[in-house]
Amino acid sequence: MKISPFDRNYNWYKGNLHSHSTVSDGRLSPEELARTYYENGWNFLAITDHSIYSYWKDLEREDFVIIPGVEIAVDESERPRCYHFVGISKLFSGKNTKERIDKISWNGHKTIQDAISLLKSKGMLVFLCHPIWSRTEFEDFKDLDGYFGIEIYNNGCELENHTGFSTIYWDSLLRRGRKIWGIAVDDNHNRIDDSLGGWVVVNAPRLKVPDIVDALLEGRFYSSTGPSIYDFGVEDGEVYIECSKVKAIHFVTYEPRGKSYYAGKDEYLTSARFKLSGKELYVRAECIDENGKIAWTNPIFLA
Repeated sequence: MKISPFDRNYNWYKGNLHSHSTVSDGRLSPEELARTYYENGWNFLAITDHSIYSYWKDLEREDFVIIPGVEIAVDESERPRCYHFVGISKLFSGKNTKERIDKISWNGHKTIQDAISLLKSKGMLVFLCHPIWSRTEFEDFKDLDGYFGIEIYNNGCELENHTGFSTIYWDSLLRRGRKIWGIAVDDNHNRIDDSLGGWVVVNAPRLKVPDIVDALLEGRFYSSTGPSIYDFGVEDGEVYIECSKVKAIHFVTYEPRGKSYYAGKDEYLTSARFKLSGKELYVRAECIDENGKIAWTNPIFLA
């Protein structure tokens, strides 16, 4: 039996799920943002300005769509840490939309869950943003409910102060049986050159907002800062992957440990297979190219 998140009959669509414009604290207008991503081959963009839920219908093209979205934040009053969430939606009016969402004041730890619930009450899918940059600890969010993903790479945070990677938190959630997807984003404000560095590639039947959002919720996508992934799955007790030319492929499992493969000098890997023990809770893969750029699959849950 074959298990794979991807459907070979579907198409691949590349997009950024976290960006900021001049509507909040970004340097580019919504029009300039959309043009930048469209001209560089992206298929979709979520403009997620702080506390402003927006949908920019007029910026869409036949081969480029805008995902309605917003970013909200909760700041602790006792400690120097914060909690940011992006909400994206497939529910929209079909015309340009801007709606202010009032900031939530800190009222103890339950305020974090309240922020997620607020976005969900408005029909949004929610993911946790840049936990390392936010100075949060795993204990702060491990029991939160209602979010479908976590940023495992944030380009803006990484370029700003090396706080963009958070796969350690992702695996900690997965090891506890949480079905959480990993997401790479730009979170670009364009004060520095932070666009076009982290993205997701979605496997969907059509380039329509509902299809893209459904694929995200179901985990039919991979995240990347460079490499491409063509297929990933488990078949006859083996996990396999097919990808663009890379120097290393890692299968990450729990429990037991997974397996790493490395290309020799002047060689590349484009695929790998690994026999599973049958005891694994999940398996995911990472592909790393010669420039250190990474692509991450989402996990396949095996138990």
